[in-house]
Amino acid sequence: MKIIGVIPARYNSSRFEGKPLADICGKPMIWWVYQQAKKVKEFSAVFVATDDERIEKVCQDYGIEVLMTASTHKTGTDRVAEVARQVGGDLFVNIQGDEPLIEPKMIQQVIEIFKDESVYFGTLKKEIKDRDAIQDMNTVKVVTDLKGDALYFSRSAIPSNIKNGKVTRTYKHIGIYAYKRDFLFKYTTLPQTELEISESLEQLRAVEHGYKLRVHETEFETIGVDMPEHIAFVEDILKNKL
Repeated sequence: MKIIGVIPARYNSSRFEGKPLADICGKPMIWWVYQQAKKVKEFSAVFVATDDERIEKVCQDYGIEVLMTASTHKTGTDRVAEVARQVGGDLFVNIQGDEPLIEPKMIQQVIEIFKDESVYFGTLKKEIKDRDAIQDMNTVKVVTDLKGDALYFSRSAIPSNIKNGKVTRTYKHIGIYAYKRDFLFKYTTLPQTELEISESLEQLRAVEHGYKLRVHETEFETIGVDMPEHIAFVEDILKNKL
């Protein structure tokens, strides 16, 4: 199977404009994400997909493979699909461009889901131990069926755990996706759904249209950069590793 890694990157962001180019220990954030993705031996190629010439220029300066895509895409998945129309491949992995510390083994774990040939859409989850994080609307939660296919994603606490104090395990969704080529193209033709829009979670489009999304558990944590103040925290971790 030919596997392609794609890192969607856009410049405009309401909370952190120019985030992919934010300086982290002397390198732009997108460089750090790309270096982690390149460690995944299963990839035939890794591309940054952007609609911004500033990001394209920085990628070229740092020797990062970059593809320009349309500015009209509503989601990262739509951007990955455009890459899939330009680049041959069987499986495409959508890697978040704001996770400079992403563990390459996590990417490999989402690829391993496809050892089950019936799977066409996959992602990861991690158990939440922090009770405050369960209530945090910025932490996306997921519940799955006994086979591991997603039942629902929400920013609210799911399950509610209100029955006689019994606590059911709660899982955080890890926002890395992989899609078989044909499903990727199908997915981008589906109309947006009410749940997708209300939760602001693009994966609900597939779930609400009746498609299966296989979710495997990971032991690794992710550290995303959502706001400028998160940069210092990431830099401290990197400095201890360098």
